[in-house]
Amino acid sequence: MPGPEISAAALLIREDGRVLLVQHHEEHVEFGGSWSLPMHTIREEEVAEEALERLLREVLHVQPGPYEFAETVYLSGTNGANFIVNVFTCVEWAGEPRYAERAYADAAWTQPSSPGALSVQPEVRTFLHQAFEGEVQFDVATGRSTEDLEDALMSSRLELTYAFNAIPEQWRTQPLEEGWTPIDVLAHAAAVEAYYLDEARRLMTPGHTWRGFSSEQWEAERRHRPLEDASTVRARLEEVRQATLAWLATATPEQLATFGNHLERGVTTVADRIEKIARHEQEHATQLGRMREAAQVMGGAQSPMPDREP
Repeated sequence: MPGPEISAAALLIREDGRVLLVQHHEEHVEFGGSWSLPMHTIREEEVAEEALERLLREVLHVQPGPYEFAETVYLSGTNGANFIVNVFTCVEWAGEPRYAERAYADAAWTQPSSPGALSVQPEVRTFLHQAFEGEVQFDVATGRSTEDLEDALMSSRLELTYAFNAIPEQWRTQPLEEGWTPIDVLAHAAAVEAYYLDEARRLMTPGHTWRGFSSEQWEAERRHRPLEDASTVRARLEEVRQATLAWLATATPEQLATFGNHLERGVTTVADRIEKIARHEQEHATQLGRMREAAQVMGGAQSPMPDREP
């Protein structure tokens, strides 16, 4: 029987005391559907710190800052495999953590000692509870400000637009990934943002439970939607963004910090749901990058990628 797999995990702790957890895809062999700390296998030729930095750079897309070893956690996979996980505490890093859809199904910033209804791996839940037992809950006022959210939305929109523009025009109406065209991606981003804004507003109503965007309904609509040109979809995307920014400009810090119910995470805030719009765009910017690669493989124009401002 093979020995345990040795991994490095990142315990990213945000200024408000929340930690980053990720959800593995349902088809993941060992941890299908469950939530854990982000982690990466340690290769034979590297030490744990090198695997950690590879995880931060290549999977979470942040530049590592100072970190220190926290604990060794022993995990058991659903198929009987065993894992030795070296956990490192990270309190400083550069950039906003994000992930490619091929790596994880979802991610969330959560209170470490009470991750709500998330299906966290038992050993990870125990570790977090013990590590943060007795910690004082941080004031929600230290969360994301209006300026932070505006910056995140601006950055993600630039990333999405750049990724779309990098695809040769003749391929923008062609199905390049699971039946989706690049224009479908922009239309989807507009629909999700409009929905998220409406739901974020509803979170300010006591007792409201956040309802996730229906991917099944979107797929049905996409298959029957008349073909639209890029300029039409871009205009709708911009119209939705202006509505988001206009509402954000009037929102008070107390409104942004308002808590609401979330079926999977237990609780969420208005600010977190607005920030989710930016994270969603980043995910689809990655999808557009894969579409560009698919177009090239299928014989699309081999023009070089346009220069990007640093």
